[in-house]
Amino acid sequence: MSIFSSNREKESNPNPGYVPPVSNPTPVATTPTPSYSSSTTTASITNISEGAIVDGQIKIEGDIKIDGQIKGSVTSKGKVMMGKSGKVEGDIICQNAEISGHVTGKLKVADVLILKANALVDGDINTGKLVIENGVKFNGSCTMGAPTQQAAASIPAPPKPTTTVDLNAK
Repeated sequence: MSIFSSNREKESNPNPGYVPPVSNPTPVATTPTPSYSSSTTTASITNISEGAIVDGQIKIEGDIKIDGQIKGSVTSKGKVMMGKSGKVEGDIICQNAEISGHVTGKLKVADVLILKANALVDGDINTGKLVIENGVKFNGSCTMGAPTQQAAASIPAPPKPTTTVDLNAK
């Protein structure tokens, strides 16, 4: 027998009726993706990372997560989420907001504003509903109920249903 010869009979399965078991892949643990409720259906969230400094206005159709600094106003048709390291020096106008950082300016939130324990707000608040955790620092005035004209105007209203009636129908 030579080194290069092929002996297929020895390589074949010695037990022809035997079928090796199929190993099931081990399930991989996955971390659930956090879901943020919003009036818009966006596939992604715009992030301003810690260490980033933005000088100017931000206008966005969807949601935004702020962990850096913004010197200017933020207008969102979705949700504004601010982490502990986030800082905004300007107004925030949006549908919903969850604030853990520092805001120096007006907060105009059409629906729900959540102020987390580390939040510091120096400015007036106008919101539909307000949730304040223990530890929040707030210096300003707060108006609740119907959103302000500016906040409502910056967020599109849902389409009104229309009904067509044919007065000539018999």
